[in-house]
Amino acid sequence: MNELTETDVNMRKIEGRPKPVTMEDMAKLAGVHSRTVADALKGTGRVAPATREKVLRIAKELNYVPNAAARALATGRTGTVAVLSGPLTDQYYANTVHLLETYLTAHSYEMLLLHTRREVQDLVNATKVSQVDGVIVIGLNYLSEEFLRLSGSVQPCVLIDTASPNYVDHITLDLRPAVEEALQLMLAAGNQRIAYVANNRDEASHVEVRMGTYLDVMKKAGRAPEVIDVNTKLTSEERIQGLKSYIQQNGCPDALLCHNDETAIHTYRALVGAGYRVPQDALLVGCDGLPYMEYFDTPLSTILLPMEEICEIASRFLQQRMATPDIPIQQATFQGRLEVRKSLSAD
Repeated sequence: MNELTETDVNMRKIEGRPKPVTMEDMAKLAGVHSRTVADALKGTGRVAPATREKVLRIAKELNYVPNAAARALATGRTGTVAVLSGPLTDQYYANTVHLLETYLTAHSYEMLLLHTRREVQDLVNATKVSQVDGVIVIGLNYLSEEFLRLSGSVQPCVLIDTASPNYVDHITLDLRPAVEEALQLMLAAGNQRIAYVANNRDEASHVEVRMGTYLDVMKKAGRAPEVIDVNTKLTSEERIQGLKSYIQQNGCPDALLCHNDETAIHTYRALVGAGYRVPQDALLVGCDGLPYMEYFDTPLSTILLPMEEICEIASRFLQQRMATPDIPIQQATFQGRLEVRKSLSAD
């Protein structure tokens, strides 16, 4: 009886049972230890090419579907990486999550997206088998700060943010030089009333770098700061109407720096709706480098970040941390670049 026929016979025996096929079942058929099966399936460890080929063929014949909990028990790894993100209604988060998933999938990891406090607590409180092999955190907010406080020192983790904590692997987004450049262009154009359009200012636990840079530049220039707060929990139409009402009641600033590109888009619509022109009546700049900013009737200026490279390095940092937990803290810094378009030039 040749090997394939023998496998077929054993496969029928296994398929006749009510429970799904396990790595132990495949180990018996291949005549190896279950750890060898796990290594063969993951492409790790020292597995002879012939043995790896045999295990993969058996797995295909049996239509084997990995069980995350069983795999974690057998290998110490789940093959899953959690991504802790802000709301996906924000295009910055949605784009970053998409890029991270692309790079993680390319390295055979599944992505678990976390949004709520309960999900974060479940992750922190996991005991017998970790739910994930590591975590990538996009930005600091009340959820990510809670996770880092409770688990960041023991769970392999990479943070992508403007902050630079020294206790966790991180990628620092340095926006200050580009924000300063945008503000200096506004000042050089003779603009007297330069406003900053913030997102949920009162909920922030610290002064974010964009607002901090704005306040510093205004102080040095001897200008009174004007912060316009936007509640991102409102719908887009409600945000636009709120900004429009502010402009109608207080008059129009002659230059506006926005927290991100989404807010810049809402501000643009509010200005136009209130009868003002960009850039003739008001200069405008956003931040994030979303690709469609240049397609408006007045192309909108923005601060660009190389998000593809940032997400690739975040994925690499996490894999290196998971493979070698005791390596020194990994850190990379990326500077934003101001993309000057028509909305920032009144000429």
